[in-house]
Amino acid sequence: MRKFILLTAMVGCIAIQPAMSQRRSLDTANYREWNQVASPAVSYDGTWAVYSITENEVSTRYLVNTGSGKTIKLEDADNPEFFNAGKWMKYGQNKNGQSSILLTRLKDGKQLPWMKSGYILTSASSPWMSYTNWQNGAANAFLYNVDTQDSLVLNGTAKFSLYDNDRAILFLQKDQLMAGPLKGTAKPVFEGTVSDFTFRKETQEGTFLSGSALYAFSLKTGKHTLLLDYKDIPAPAGYTIRPKTYDISANAEHVLLEVAYNGKQPKMQRPANTGFELELWTWNEPVSQRRQRKGVYNGTQMDDAQFIYHIAEKKVVEVAPEKAGRLLAPEAENYDYAFIADSKPYVPMVDWKYDTNADIYLVNVHTGERRLLAKDCGENPIWSPNGKYAVIFNQEKKEWQVLDPQAGVFKAISGQIGQALYDEEHDHPSLAHSYGLAGWTDNGNTALVYDRYDIWAINLEGKQAVRCITNGYGRAHQVTLRWMSTPFISHVDLTKSMYLQSFNERTKSAGVYQLTAGKGVTLLTDNPGYSVSVGAISGDGSSFVYFKQNFHTFPDLWFSKTGFKKEQRLTDANPQQQKYTWGTAKLVEWKNYEGKQNQGVLYVPEGYDSTKTYPMIVDFYETHSGELHKYFAPEYSTSTIDIPTYVSNGYVVFRPDIHYKIGFPGESTYNAVVSGTEEMIRRGVADKNRIGLQGHSWSGFQVYYLVTRTNIFTCVNAGAGVSNATYNYFAIRQNGAPCLFKYEVEQSRIGKTLWTGREEFIQSSPIFNADKIQTPLLIFHNDKDGAVAFTQGLDMFIAMRRLGRPAWLLNYKGENHSLGSLEAQQDWTLRMGQFFDHYLKGKPMPRWMKEGISVDERNVDQKYDY
Repeated sequence: MRKFILLTAMVGCIAIQPAMSQRRSLDTANYREWNQVASPAVSYDGTWAVYSITENEVSTRYLVNTGSGKTIKLEDADNPEFFNAGKWMKYGQNKNGQSSILLTRLKDGKQLPWMKSGYILTSASSPWMSYTNWQNGAANAFLYNVDTQDSLVLNGTAKFSLYDNDRAILFLQKDQLMAGPLKGTAKPVFEGTVSDFTFRKETQEGTFLSGSALYAFSLKTGKHTLLLDYKDIPAPAGYTIRPKTYDISANAEHVLLEVAYNGKQPKMQRPANTGFELELWTWNEPVSQRRQRKGVYNGTQMDDAQFIYHIAEKKVVEVAPEKAGRLLAPEAENYDYAFIADSKPYVPMVDWKYDTNADIYLVNVHTGERRLLAKDCGENPIWSPNGKYAVIFNQEKKEWQVLDPQAGVFKAISGQIGQALYDEEHDHPSLAHSYGLAGWTDNGNTALVYDRYDIWAINLEGKQAVRCITNGYGRAHQVTLRWMSTPFISHVDLTKSMYLQSFNERTKSAGVYQLTAGKGVTLLTDNPGYSVSVGAISGDGSSFVYFKQNFHTFPDLWFSKTGFKKEQRLTDANPQQQKYTWGTAKLVEWKNYEGKQNQGVLYVPEGYDSTKTYPMIVDFYETHSGELHKYFAPEYSTSTIDIPTYVSNGYVVFRPDIHYKIGFPGESTYNAVVSGTEEMIRRGVADKNRIGLQGHSWSGFQVYYLVTRTNIFTCVNAGAGVSNATYNYFAIRQNGAPCLFKYEVEQSRIGKTLWTGREEFIQSSPIFNADKIQTPLLIFHNDKDGAVAFTQGLDMFIAMRRLGRPAWLLNYKGENHSLGSLEAQQDWTLRMGQFFDHYLKGKPMPRWMKEGISVDERNVDQKYDY
């Protein structure tokens, strides 16, 4: 009864909170109140979870019992980690300058300070922990069982491996390979000296190196087999063979040799003091001057030839000549073919294509014969785990293909799917990429590929028809389904249940689904009101720790058992948010000037009154509708507005999606942004006399373009934007690459060279139409911008000055494309706010806008006042 009364009182307090205290608008002074939650982990059985909360840049770790809800603060904890099936936890601790590791038994909280070493290895499922100490060049390995307090010391041992459910150990001790039970006597695996070994716990097989001889061994049979003797292998001319162990079995037919080039590597010459430094640009250099890097330009180890040794025939075959390209060999133990991806013919094109295409050669590893398979490929083929098959996505034909080694061609395999396997929304002047290879199943005989929504299985042996393993659930519900946590899994066991992460195109929510053999896809959680992202899954697969968020809900940490039928909140990191007015995010749709449906996100203030109009800021960059449920923590601006702050202070913020027509990026923007803005006016959302526009970087150019085409906006802020595409086409970016690629194949979306698309480039250069701008313009562009040259913003400002139009240019000297220093962020946040408040809310113009700041006044009088 007492618990019920207390809960009722709490609910009552929450319900009457708004009436009892006046909530206030967000201000920059409130930003420091916001905390962040990160680094979640969960124990093997889901009983315990750990996470960090960062407050004022200081992170604190917490441990919570998911059953009782009891939370424990871990003092000075670093990198907490569960081990021994979740029964124990370890973390680093630094107190009074003393570093140690603290071990905690979770069932009773017993703590064991560990001072013997600064680094220990633990196992997710085992009570054994280990560490190695080096003294006088010799290694000693130590193992300790946290449950039984048993210990084991292996003097002269640096390398070991536990196996048989950690009941036995294999170790290299003083040049002898030993194996045996942890409690008992170990015996030699081999009578001779051993310098190194590899080991597979699952099969209890491995290899070891004794002198120059490589052996395969099996602990189950107790036998070892000589694979090869390195001294019997004839070294390829100009190379020395490096003896090494391999992760192979006695059935291996060949090994890819590790070799060292005998010839003299070019030495770095010390430059002479000539009194000058000449940078010579040569028209046919493979790599242009600013992209060249010292020490690697003239060759690296990657350029060495590569060789395969055939064990039974004792034959060395050169499979990749020197500087032939990248060797793509299967990870299987035995295989007949490999690929060479030779990008040399396309290296000069990186300046205007950015990505390096390659010619693909098929190599017979038995003979070394090479033949050309495909030219100018944008993607490399991918080998199956068993080495029998290789698949590639042909971007031109928009299909998955498989290698036919006898015919020496790639053949189509995905035609039966009947759905697009490439990015259907691709709007760049380049070939669309595939949705991706999801992985392999059936021992590598079946490839798994994604379409827009689902996952398909293509059996490469021809034993099964192409099938959709998600049974078309994704397409039927407009839900994109992908593996949880990773897009690719090498070995997929479809007899076991697998978790899927999702994105719902209709509701813009992210959720979690389950794929079960014989049952198909099951929805676990997909609420249209928020998005879920999983932070950790327990080792037994029973429990989730996850973040849940929408625009007005901070992504706190939650816990749930399988099925998400009962949710438990683990954190409440920012309760202070209740003190401030916030807002709501809405998905809006309208028809653009082409008559097509356009989407965007509209952020409206708390208590929004549909009978009133509001000052509105239009902010955009590519598409935003997918961010409908994204939470924005209040923070100082590095470039554009902080949306929660502006909405809290009575602004409406509109973020329209833009889909581009190649060759006409500016008009595509006009089509979406201006049509959407007019629609917000028509619906009575925006006051037509109080509409601001903002964009940064790519959208900075689009903002420049828009104000040459329309006077619908009251004021405009353009950040780090291109004003002259005809100049920027040749500009060099911070990484040394010219911007050619941005226009020809990438974001700027011209799809032509300057000479074949002269009119398009001029149309995408707002500077030539600056005389049409009637809108006050606040330009943000820094002199050390490494992405868009500072002169782009400066030129637009000078044009506005020459034309006698209101404009201000803010250059935070020494800053890059966006602001890095907190002080600059604070200043920019304030000035940007004053600019918008003046034009959109009628507040007085601050002195820096009226008077400017002269060179003598810099850092003397900031003129924030009115």
